[in-house]
Amino acid sequence: MWDNLSLKEVVEYANDPYPSIRKWAKDSGKRVVGSTIADVPEEVIHAFGLLPVSLIGTQKPLKKAPSRLPDNACSLARSNLELVMSYEGDLFDGFVLPQVCDTTQHLSDIWRITFPDKYVESFLAPRQAGRPSARYWVKEEIERLIASLSKWTDKTLTDQDLKESVRIHNENKVLLKEIYGIKRTNPAAITNKEMFALIKLSMQVDKAEINKSLKNIRDSLNPEKKTDGYTDVILVGITCDPPEVYDLFDEVKINIAGDTLVTGTRYLQGVVPDNGTPVDSLTERHFKRGFYSPIHDDVYKNFNEVKALYTATNAKAIIYVHIEFCESEEYDLPDLKKMIRKEGIPMHVVDTEYQTTSLSHVRTRLQAFFESLRGGSL
Repeated sequence: MWDNLSLKEVVEYANDPYPSIRKWAKDSGKRVVGSTIADVPEEVIHAFGLLPVSLIGTQKPLKKAPSRLPDNACSLARSNLELVMSYEGDLFDGFVLPQVCDTTQHLSDIWRITFPDKYVESFLAPRQAGRPSARYWVKEEIERLIASLSKWTDKTLTDQDLKESVRIHNENKVLLKEIYGIKRTNPAAITNKEMFALIKLSMQVDKAEINKSLKNIRDSLNPEKKTDGYTDVILVGITCDPPEVYDLFDEVKINIAGDTLVTGTRYLQGVVPDNGTPVDSLTERHFKRGFYSPIHDDVYKNFNEVKALYTATNAKAIIYVHIEFCESEEYDLPDLKKMIRKEGIPMHVVDTEYQTTSLSHVRTRLQAFFESLRGGSL
């Protein structure tokens, strides 16, 4: 199904992966478990013989979610709920929902009420990750999730099952990192849209299959392509949707040389260390990932990580993708803008939401920003 895809096919599947997931589930006889981002240990779900699928919203119209969530609720949260209520609900046998902000905390109860016949479990990552008790908390949550899935599937999970799942997932992230490395230094080899479609699709389909495609794609990329005229930038935020935003970046020859997206580098930082028991290793992995606002208490962490990434990649600007009504971004963005601009670093904010129907205003502002940047005056 996903083991011999071209880059063009990857983009098509990433734009709408659900028909292929539905066919795969029917052919394999496996159950599908959805999870909203971020930090649900997908390796655990996979180790039970289930297919973990990250829910990353829908661009289709909102019809039912507004009856559960107000208009000023996070665009991603509403979009995910709509995805399952109106369009793909029959595909999923269950859900594991992280509680990483006030919206997602309340949303988990809404999902339980809305889908009473499906398996629904929460995953509570600690907000204050710097506390000594945080590691104990994460380990307990992983073990609680294992116990819950064991009861639901009537299967006992072995360390070997979990180790094999970790191996497959680690391979996936390493391959994506290698492709990203080629893109970083040779932006003409693969477009922004193609790169992030690879990551998005990897978060939603069977890793063992997509890994085969990733190997073929990696080996087929031409690192010698001409790369003149590209401007390296850092992409900051949680997600970047709708995917047509990447088309705009490619239009003006922006090269995303680094990012902090949950659907980008932060996902790739999820390689599980090969030491200790699988649960201990999964616990340790949680604290090696980059900034994610709702589960960290250091208000300077976002700024420090973005500045370090900007410096390390020799980028020329920072683009912040702001999801409308995302409470964590609303909290972080004002301080981040102030600190970044105080450093004299050019920064552009792209405001978007999942039901955006026209990006003409985004294109105009983006073009103006980069014309000013290349002209040396902001």
